[in-house]
Amino acid sequence: MNKIYIYIIIMDTKTNKPLYKPMKSTKAGKKMMVYVMKNGKKTLIHFGQKGAPDFASGTATKAQQKSYLARSGGIRNKQGKLTKNLKSSANYWSRKILWKA
Repeated sequence: MNKIYIYIIIMDTKTNKPLYKPMKSTKAGKKMMVYVMKNGKKTLIHFGQKGAPDFASGTATKAQQKSYLARSGGIRNKQGKLTKNLKSSANYWSRKILWKA
């Protein structure tokens, strides 16, 4: 008699996702999400309010883009660093992907 073995492989879906590659968000009310390395751990960041205008989709004007980039350019985290330069912040990804900074 032949024996059939069935192996079940449980994959951690969080670790198999690519880093720094934005994709459509699975969270209600958010447009996009991206996995980043933060403090040595893979972290999921959701960004962009669903239904709000953004420059990438063409629902915002040049004036709105300029205003958003000026406003979001001054946001700082708890350590006092500008979040527009930190890949582990939603502000960075929103500016880069949704507002074409």
